[in-house]
Amino acid sequence: MNNNKLVVRFCCGGFLRFLSHQESATAIERTIKRSGLPVAYTQGFHPRIKISFSPALPTGVMSLANYVLLETDGLSQDVVNLLNSVSNFTIRALKAWYLPRDYAKIDDLLDSYRTAIILPKGSYYPERFDASAIVTKKTKSGYKKYNAGDVFMDLSVTSLRTVHVVKYSQPIESMVTAEEILKILSKEGTASYEGVIVFVEDGMLNGRYTSDILDEIGGI
Repeated sequence: MNNNKLVVRFCCGGFLRFLSHQESATAIERTIKRSGLPVAYTQGFHPRIKISFSPALPTGVMSLANYVLLETDGLSQDVVNLLNSVSNFTIRALKAWYLPRDYAKIDDLLDSYRTAIILPKGSYYPERFDASAIVTKKTKSGYKKYNAGDVFMDLSVTSLRTVHVVKYSQPIESMVTAEEILKILSKEGTASYEGVIVFVEDGMLNGRYTSDILDEIGGI
């Protein structure tokens, strides 16, 4: 049977941003089950929803880019309202798209994330950014080192009255925590989240926002 392919964009904020990737995925999957959407299931003794999730984000980061690819047995025209009528706390569906059936996984639509950081003036100085600075990422096998310019790409700065808004793109395969850029931009070379807001704006593919690509190839 040829099932329909449905992508849903979720946001996750508030205290729920401290959930692990697996815990966030479980919360979203339970929301989908409660909504009554005609989702497709795997075969066997323990059937599961046919679903894939966008790559993991660092714990503690608010996100507007939790993308989910589902297979469904039918079409629904009110996907977002169905999901939000049963969602909990700050997990909310933002938009949904039906796609051609040849899309196998959500990873086909993302190669990086676009992140924004709001920084209090007087504590952080965007002009201190050094593309040659070394940043680290903790992995199961130890620490990986990168040049800051290779993981904080296409950096832009907007200075407002009391804060700086710094935006950058991070390749999924070399994502590091926001603490690394905070260390570079702080006068003391230390990272503190006091007065700092970090959130992921959207996924990206080849320099384009994932949501814009989805608007072109699908929609409800």
